[in-house]
Amino acid sequence: MLNVRKALGLLLVAGTVFVAPAVQAEDLPEIAVVHQVIDLNANTPAHTFRFEPKFLQVPAGTTVRFKGSTGRHTVTAIPRMIPVGARVFEIRGKPELDLTFEKEGVYGIRCRVHGRHGMVMLLVVGDPGANLEEAKAYLPKLGEAERAGFEELFAYLEARNG
Repeated sequence: MLNVRKALGLLLVAGTVFVAPAVQAEDLPEIAVVHQVIDLNANTPAHTFRFEPKFLQVPAGTTVRFKGSTGRHTVTAIPRMIPVGARVFEIRGKPELDLTFEKEGVYGIRCRVHGRHGMVMLLVVGDPGANLEEAKAYLPKLGEAERAGFEELFAYLEARNG
C-alpha cells in the first residue's frame, strides 16, 4: 500500500513538473519580430531600405525582436518621438536583439544611416495618445524622406484607430 502511495505521489509531482512550464509559457507575451531589409530589386530608396513591418501595434509589456541590425544598419529611437520616461535605445552591430516595451505611446524609430532614404518605422505600444501629438510636433525637424515616411505612418494609425 505504501508503494502505491509513493508511486501516485511521484506521478503527481512528475505531472506538475511537466504541466507547470506550459502554464508559465502561456503567461509570457508573444514576441513580435521586426526585420531590417535591404532589397536591391526595389524601385525606390524608401523600398530598398526598410523595416518590415514598418508599422507595428502591440500591447504594453510586449517584447519586440529586432533582426538584421548589422553592417551600417541601426534601430534608433528618436528621443523626441518616444513616450516621456521611456528609455532611448539604439541597436547596432547585433543580428538580433529583444527589447520589451512597457511605456504606452508611439515610438518613432529610424535607421541612423538609411533614415535619409525613409527607413523609418512606427511602433505603437498600447494607447498611442500618450505622446502622439508630441511625436507629430517633431516631424518638421526631420529630413524630407523621414518626415514623409512618418506622415504616412501617422495617417495609417489614424485611419486604423479612427
